[in-house]
Amino acid sequence: MPIIDQSNEKKMDEYRKFVSSGKNTHFIQDPRWSKVHDNLKAYFVTAEENGKIVAAATVYIRPIVMGYSLLYVNRGPIVFEQTPESLFRIIEELKPLIKKHKAFAVRFDPAWEYSDELTETFSKAGFFVRGRGYTKRDLVMSRKTMIFSTEGKTVEELMKSFKSRTRRDINKSLRSELTIIEGYSKENLDIFMDILDITGDRDAITHKPRSFFEKIFNNFSHDEARLYLVKKDDLWLSGAVAVNYGGRMYYYHAGSTNQLRNLCPNAFMQYHLISWAVESGCSIYDMGGIISKDPHDGLYLFKSGYCNDLFEEYIGELDYPFSKFKYKSFIFAYTTMQKYAAWRLKRKFKK
Repeated sequence: MPIIDQSNEKKMDEYRKFVSSGKNTHFIQDPRWSKVHDNLKAYFVTAEENGKIVAAATVYIRPIVMGYSLLYVNRGPIVFEQTPESLFRIIEELKPLIKKHKAFAVRFDPAWEYSDELTETFSKAGFFVRGRGYTKRDLVMSRKTMIFSTEGKTVEELMKSFKSRTRRDINKSLRSELTIIEGYSKENLDIFMDILDITGDRDAITHKPRSFFEKIFNNFSHDEARLYLVKKDDLWLSGAVAVNYGGRMYYYHAGSTNQLRNLCPNAFMQYHLISWAVESGCSIYDMGGIISKDPHDGLYLFKSGYCNDLFEEYIGELDYPFSKFKYKSFIFAYTTMQKYAAWRLKRKFKK
């Protein structure tokens, strides 16, 4: 049963357990994320040996034009061995979807650590590797994510590993009589969306719609996804959504207002999120993607203070075309559209 019947609760439970316990797992591969990202059709595909799952992929159907589609495995698949053979086993099971959805290619975007050797191996096997040399604009997901280990450590021990500037900001925030509010509610989400609007206007970025966050909290438990807010008296200063999955804490989506930034509310937020990671036994704290180690980038400077410049670099997108002509045409059109979208966004925030 390589393409799982989603009404088969036993097989779906086996699938969830395999995905959540994989070495390079990611919450985006969890079947429940397909209910958050429900604008795309999703299938749950496995490769098996002796009735046991050895590879799994949550596959999204991305319609392109004229009935053709791209099969997209976001932050997956989850496999025992990071080899072309593992992906070819998944591709073999995808054949019914390739025909049904007129797919011209499959794109894997796994959370696998980059290496020249791994890149060369997949290139020789016929994959188009979109990794080093490609910008954030070229790729769907960031290839670099800032991390630090929380395994077996207390918050106090972790504090000693942070850069002096970061320790100073945390200590200042703890003396500033700030208040942390934790929990999802309609009212709290209203506040969070207002904070994201302010952040977007200030930093010229867009954010997910309200319904997206509602679906996260409707599909993941309180132990897996939480909404945090920071306030001073009646002023809301910052907010964040964090995801606890597979032994890893993800600082997933966040924003801040323009008020009382001197009190370091974002550092206060991090202190409480890190405390949750430690209390729940996470081994890794993931602060999310960066574009590059740019000393002039405020977001990188903020994250690096906790991670001491430590980051994971992933191999990138592994594209396997079923029609090279259609695939190359898609890449050209996609690149052109991305450039146009970036130009429009820049123009929007200049007004």
